[in-house]
Amino acid sequence: MLSQKCNRCTKIIDPGDLFYRLTIKVFAEFDGIINIKSAKINLKEEIEKAKSYPEDLIEEEVYKEFDFVLCPRCKEIYCANPLYLPLG
Repeated sequence: MLSQKCNRCTKIIDPGDLFYRLTIKVFAEFDGIINIKSAKINLKEEIEKAKSYPEDLIEEEVYKEFDFVLCPRCKEIYCANPLYLPLG
């Protein structure tokens, strides 16, 4: 097995060393309510417009996944404040 690098600090992780895999999934959620602010929306027209968008762009609006390798120190830093919220 080849060495890996921590995606956060770029420390080399040698074969057999402890490391962590961080997978982040971000996906659209639907609460069952559709807000239509304008009564002049033509649904067929909007669907046709959406068909012209690149498939990967549409997919990214619905689902995105990230995969990282972290060394033990970077795992601790990440887990202490994963959303980088202000600490008070």
